[in-house]
Amino acid sequence: MRALRLDGRSASAADIKGRVLVHDLGPDLRKGTVLDERHLDRLRQSGEVHVVELDPGDLHEDAAALRLASALAGPGMEATRPVQSQSRLVARRRGLVRVNGDVVDAINELGLISIFTVMDGQAVGEGEEVAGCKVTPVAVPGELIEQAERLSRERGPVIELLPFRPLKTFVVATERLKPKARDLFRAAVTAKLGWYGAELLAVREVPRTPEAVAAAYAEARAIGAELVLFAGASAIDPLDPAYAELTHAGGDLLQVGAPMHPGSMLWLGRLDSAAVVGVASCAGFGRNSSLDLLLPFVFAYGRADAGDVRRLGHGGLIESGAGRRFPPYP
Repeated sequence: MRALRLDGRSASAADIKGRVLVHDLGPDLRKGTVLDERHLDRLRQSGEVHVVELDPGDLHEDAAALRLASALAGPGMEATRPVQSQSRLVARRRGLVRVNGDVVDAINELGLISIFTVMDGQAVGEGEEVAGCKVTPVAVPGELIEQAERLSRERGPVIELLPFRPLKTFVVATERLKPKARDLFRAAVTAKLGWYGAELLAVREVPRTPEAVAAAYAEARAIGAELVLFAGASAIDPLDPAYAELTHAGGDLLQVGAPMHPGSMLWLGRLDSAAVVGVASCAGFGRNSSLDLLLPFVFAYGRADAGDVRRLGHGGLIESGAGRRFPPYP
């Protein structure tokens, strides 16, 4: 492309036709505008005007941004119409965003274009922005976008939006709850699970005894639960029946404690193919905590392992001042 300096006061239609304005001339004529004779009157009110003339194969900023966004958009995402050289990817459904940071870096290293995303592992709702694509100059060589498309195709997917699975969920509480606390607990459980589309099989309040907890695990297995949410087990008591009876039932305790604050009392187990996720108290369902950063992985993949908990340490400072993004529950 070729940069040109024009005297707007004496410019002719031939001087400007098809050339791209590289600076704003006010709110009515913005940079990136492809000029034609309709813009002559406005240009003649200006002094020096800077434009570029595109060579064969060059792409206008909006066309380049849209092609870049389209290359990144996987199932469940939609590229928006470019505005001022930017196109955004918007979620068409709720889901878990996974970002391939290495490919994001590789595309950004190409220069003149950039992509930016939400955090890897973030849960988003329908209509939320997942990523953006921006072109810095008003036009770029087409081969630059071809390189980005090739990186997306060969090393991608760059961004994925994994849908949540409607897991059959069984909830167990071993706390003695007063009526008001019980109502709050059930409302929080229903709201959070409903956001993921889970099928709530039952909510059981049982004594913290080996017999009662063993019966709860047996019921979860008998009714085909895919996720067991456990509230009330002590993460610092290795003799808590939540752990012992899980093992007796043939399950596995995978991780006790999460590398996060607040919410380090999260624990994780497995019963047959069902994930077992526990928090220290029923109150843990009523506020945002480490549980809300693990659940999107559970509902996206239909399982959880110790690695899913440990990776939460990156971004695990979730105090109110840290600005961590939680799922947008109602």
